[in-house]
Amino acid sequence: MKTTDAVMSALASVQSADGFISGQLLADTCGISRQAVWKAVNALRLRGARIEAVTNKGYRLLEGGGMLREATICALLDKNMHASLPKNATALVPDGMNVRVFVYDAIDSTNAEAKRRCAEALDVRTLDGTVIIASKQTAGRGRMGRSFFSPDGAGLYLTLIYAPSGGITSPALLTATAAVGVCRALFDVYGVDAQIKWVNDIFVRGKKVCGILTEGVTNFETGVIDCAIVGIGINILPVNLPPELVNVAGSVLEDRNADTQRNALAASVVTHVFSLYNASDCSSAMSEYRTRSFLIDKTITVHPTIGARDMSYEAIVRGITDDAKLVVEATDGTMKTLESGEVHIGSEHVSA
Repeated sequence: MKTTDAVMSALASVQSADGFISGQLLADTCGISRQAVWKAVNALRLRGARIEAVTNKGYRLLEGGGMLREATICALLDKNMHASLPKNATALVPDGMNVRVFVYDAIDSTNAEAKRRCAEALDVRTLDGTVIIASKQTAGRGRMGRSFFSPDGAGLYLTLIYAPSGGITSPALLTATAAVGVCRALFDVYGVDAQIKWVNDIFVRGKKVCGILTEGVTNFETGVIDCAIVGIGINILPVNLPPELVNVAGSVLEDRNADTQRNALAASVVTHVFSLYNASDCSSAMSEYRTRSFLIDKTITVHPTIGARDMSYEAIVRGITDDAKLVVEATDGTMKTLESGEVHIGSEHVSA
């Protein structure tokens, strides 16, 4: 067992009335030095663990813990879905979908890992319900190859593999309904009422806190998109952002020391998104999507081809269709329906 795992296990097993364990006892329990305990605690904090240290009392794992754990997420999924939890760290969601959860301390990209698994599978449909979760991404990606800032411990980065038997017919609708699912999860866990900016960004207090990147695996023989890889990155706690993100990105919570409740958030996101995917009718989800949108009746600049500024034009957003297309009215009165592109209000850009 790694030193950090041993220390975390010991902290989680403390039986004292106040929950504290002295540094010496912690060292003795784990068979390591006091210095190694100090290093392990710092490493765990960087991964999101909420560990309190008090002179002459020792260390205490605060409520919630902050660490991502497969077993905890699956237990919460089980509770959400009122289903029995199998022994192999899986849980059930509506319609019998079998969800398999894999948690990484750090990974290059959860979407990249999902793609690797799809490439190795003889039939990607066997991966339906697979969830890849990471505490940190070293090469997180957004749309058009843009990087996605994914610091350790402060956010939740996960990818869902959705591979229904009939294939994927509307990728944009999957992104839109996933956005609704994330908003519902943010309200469930934190009581935060989020808004959506077409098609893949979620905002809280006027700043982007979540991006969704949907990619597909296509069967070249049939031309059918066999499965969708839905990546979701959520900024939970405030952190020191790169200069280019300071005016754009925000966080769900404002207190840097708050409990991230990442296990609960992961379980809630998975529950809501897969429940929406398994629903026979997406009309209620799209109705909620429109209600949460803050682009309606706003004047925007449209870039129909991402990166091609010379083709841009101004328009007013008039609505969002049931299949997640943006309806705009150009300055000449022409009505247009956008399936993709880039839009912005002022100087803030969003890809779709």
